[in-house]
Order: sequence, then C-alpha cells, then structure tokens
Amino acid sequence: MIRVLLVDDELLSRMTVRSLINWEKEGYTICGECSDGTQAWAAIPSLRPQIVITDVKMNRMNGDELVRRIALEYPEICTIVFSGYDDYKYVRDVLKNNAIDYLIKNDLTPELLLESLHKAEEILKTGPGIEKDENNLQALRRQFVLRLIGKEYQGKEAAIEKEMQTLSIDMDMGRVIPVLLVIRNLEEKTGGGTLRDRMIIIFSVCNVLEEIIREDHKGMAVPLENNEILLLISLNGCASEQRTGEELQKMMNRSSFCLNKFMRLNGNFHIGRMCPLREMPEAFQELEERRKKEFMDLQPESGREEAQEYNGGNGIRLEDEQRLTAALRQGDETLAEETVDHIFREIFEGNILRSGCTQLFSDLTILSISFCKKQGIPYEKVYTHRTGVMEYVAQMEKLRECGKFFHELFAAIIREKKVLEGQNGYSVPVRKMVSYIHQHYMDGISLGDAADNAGMNSSYLSTLFKNEVGTGFVEYLNEVRLERAKELMDSSQLRLKEIIDEVGFCSYPYFFSLFKKKYGMTPKEYQKGQGQ
Repeated sequence: MIRVLLVDDELLSRMTVRSLINWEKEGYTICGECSDGTQAWAAIPSLRPQIVITDVKMNRMNGDELVRRIALEYPEICTIVFSGYDDYKYVRDVLKNNAIDYLIKNDLTPELLLESLHKAEEILKTGPGIEKDENNLQALRRQFVLRLIGKEYQGKEAAIEKEMQTLSIDMDMGRVIPVLLVIRNLEEKTGGGTLRDRMIIIFSVCNVLEEIIREDHKGMAVPLENNEILLLISLNGCASEQRTGEELQKMMNRSSFCLNKFMRLNGNFHIGRMCPLREMPEAFQELEERRKKEFMDLQPESGREEAQEYNGGNGIRLEDEQRLTAALRQGDETLAEETVDHIFREIFEGNILRSGCTQLFSDLTILSISFCKKQGIPYEKVYTHRTGVMEYVAQMEKLRECGKFFHELFAAIIREKKVLEGQNGYSVPVRKMVSYIHQHYMDGISLGDAADNAGMNSSYLSTLFKNEVGTGFVEYLNEVRLERAKELMDSSQLRLKEIIDEVGFCSYPYFFSLFKKKYGMTPKEYQKGQGQ
C-alpha cells in the first residue's frame, strides 16, 4: 500500500477527500491527517508518507511553504495540492517546487483524484537506479522550465547547464527565444473529455512543435497552464535580426498549418526577445506584458497610456445596454452593429487591455443568452461552437476577433428573431408548437408532448398544424433536425454518430435516408464535399 498524508485545516474537506474513493481497493492507505503545514511537517518523519495531499491556504504554515520544504528535505515524497484558489500564482509556486498536480476543490472528482494519485505512483517508481521513461522526462523538463521562469535559477548558471545535461536538453544557453502559444479551441477539441484526454492532446502538440523546431534548429516545447505552451527556441546560423525574424515566421507558419490540418487546433503565437537562459524570467515577464498589448494589435513602442478596466470594471454602460436591447427587439441590425462598433471603438481609444474587458464581455454574452431565452430562440441556433460560450469568449485574445464574434452573435439573434416573427401568421397553438419543436428537437419528443405543452388535444392540434404550416408534425420535426445536423457538420468537429445523437435522431439508417432525400447526397458525401 502507498501511504498518503492528508493536510487541510477544514475537517469537512478532509472527510470529502477520504470519501471520494475506496483507498485500499485502489492500493493506497491514508497514514495520517493534519490540520496545517506545521503539524504535517512535524509528523512526516514518523508517518513516512509517500504522497502528501495538501491544501494551499492554512494557518501557521501554508501549503506552498510545506511543498517547498518537502522538495528540499524529502525529494522522494510526491506532493499533490488542492485548493479553492484557481490562481496561476499558486499554481506556479507549487509546481516549481515539484508538486505533481494542482486540483481545484470545487471540481474534484474521483476520476481526477485517482489520475493524480496514479501520476504520483508512476513518479514513485522512478528511483535512483531506474531509467526514466519519456513521459517522466517530459514532466521533469516542464518542472525545469517552470523553475527557470519562476526565478529559481537566478545567479546559478552552472546549475542551469547541469540540469540541461541531465534532462538531455540541447540548446545554446546564450541565445534563446521564448514563444508563447495560446491554443484557442482546446476545450472545443476535448469536449467533455477528462484531464487525461486534455493532457494527451497538449503533449501531442508539444511533440509536433518540437519536431518542427528540430528540423533546422534546437529547442523544446512545454505545457504551462490551461491552454498555454511555452517554446524555447535556439536558432542555428541566424546572425542578423532580419534572418532571425524570417526563420521564426517560417517556423510559426509551419506550426500553425500542421496544428490546424492534422489536429484541428488554432492558436496565437506570441514571440519574445532573444536572451541568455539566465535572463529568461525577465524575458518571459516581458512576453506576458507584450501579449496583453497585442490584444490591441499595438506595437510596444506605441507610447499610449493604458487604461485598467472598461467602465471602471462595471461592465457594459447602461445606455449601450439599452440601445443594444432595443436593436434586438426591433430587429434593427444597423443599430446593433453601430452599438457594438461604439463599444469596441471605446476600448481601442481607451487603450484598454484584454483583462480590463472581462466584465464587459461577460455582460454582452449574458445579454445575448437572456434575450434568446425570453424570445424562445434556441441558443444553439445563434452560437454553434461546442465549447461553452463563456469559455469560448474567455479564450479570444484579439480585439478584432472579439468584436467580430459579438457582431456575428447579435446579427444571428436578429435573424433568428425574424424567422420566428415570420410565424406570426400562425394561430397561438401552432406558434407554441413550432417554438416547442425548436427548443426540444434534440429530445425524444412526440406530438403528444407538443400538444400537452400547448394545452390542446393532440389530434385536433395535428390537423391545425398541418393546415397552417403545410406539413405534418413529424415531417417538420425532421426538417429542423436535418438543418441542425447540417449546421453541425459544417461548423463542428463532432463525428457523424455524435451529430445524429446531438440532434435527436435515434436511427442512423433513418437519418441517412432523410438526409439523402433532402440534399441529394449521403451524409458522408456531404462531409467529403466540405473537406472533412
């Protein structure tokens, strides 16, 4: 049994972790519990844990300090940190001290906990006399980079060189360029997958990037957090600034092409300055600052004074919210476009950075969701990405990209509203039936369900519906499902089977037959024509 020590100042949290899994069945035993870091530090010699799971915020000694001490005095012990704080500062502090994972309490599941424990178990197997496999080597290289940018090696150039030799990192220490890749559609790609699915994709991306780098040059790619990957590149034979820029651009273009073509991933590359590895903490900090400025598509030397937050952090201005709401109600695309233009012009002229627009973008998104709900417009008709809309907006990094998204979103809402208004010639029961179909087509609904919703006899409503709409309930429902399936085939990465399930069809042959009859080709032929 692998011995695990739990450290948390909240008894309820410790009880929750204990109850998540059958510890002994999985090969682990909880050898002790402590309520703070000081108590845990004193107990380690007698309890001899192999894994320590600790909270971050505790009295007397914090979890990050406990992790730091364990890394120095007991490097053979694996540490896992869990907390209510989803903060990169905490993540970086604990990971650079060899913590193998950082889990958020509110998101903790048996699967995530077991995944972290299994990761620790694999690392425990890697003792002094055991050769490290490639996965462990990747993890150790990642820790090295996190320590490097976290200022752990300041004034220790010899230690950097020794660590690079140990980890087989081949790079010119005196000329390294940091490049930050932010993957925009990672969540859309992984869908509802596990953390393991996500990490497999991230490490696959790192492998692809390293292959491209090493075709002509030297370097490495390591995951940082969420959807970010840091590339450290050492260019061979590039003496001039122009030649360096050309080689980097060529490398970024090839990387973008390969990620999009073979993995269906899109991202933004942010290029830092060339420097010796010992200056990497400062260069990386500059790169992060430059990334913020690139939201505006401004050059660093623009000299414009930066504003902190749009509207003082209060989100959308009342007059803009009223104008935009009026535009949606009136179906006025011109007014909606002018209002969104006004908002984004104010962002540009105020030189407001991406971080200062968070509340504004949240308000615009909520306004769109709320309006659709009130009008009976299915949100998936106006927003077709697989990723949740809030998360999708949070991943956008460019001002133009954000503006384009909200322009298209509100224009789509107005178009869908006009479609619904085109049904105003229908009687009230039929309008209710049409609205019910559009909101529930993905479920196994029946004529009886629609009739119950309208509060009428199903036989009478069926006749009324056919007389006014010109087609029967089932035929209309299938039309809605087919249109939605075609939209998903055009805009999503879902497999055909997933699309069929998503739109409410229970039988592939039935879907196949209807699709071919309506569009004159099979679903596979349609996808092939779309280049999928």
